[in-house]
Amino acid sequence: MQRTFVALLLICFSQATAAAEAVGQPPTWADINPIVTKHCVMCHSAQGAGKGLRLDSYALAIAGSKDGPVLLPGDPEGSELIRRLKGISTPRMPFLSYPLAEEQIALFVRWVEAGMPER
Repeated sequence: MQRTFVALLLICFSQATAAAEAVGQPPTWADINPIVTKHCVMCHSAQGAGKGLRLDSYALAIAGSKDGPVLLPGDPEGSELIRRLKGISTPRMPFLSYPLAEEQIALFVRWVEAGMPER
């Protein structure tokens, strides 16, 4: 039952992403936020945010961490968050969990390439 539910979610996610791409619209924070909410905010919100990086809102994600921005509009290769999601930089994120699906990472990359639109 759980596998069926997960498979259905992945199909819906893929269809929503494909629909947005079909009309030529880049991903927005609204597309990214469900992934962040599910996989990132348990560690990157409020007081416990590692290095002060909060991902519980668009504005906070753009602001970055104590070390500076982790997302660079138009530059996924230079964006530390993308590097961590891909496992290029360590520790890989999400930490102590399974890596994101390739489709989810690709969505983040397209979002950064598009300039990280909020809406």
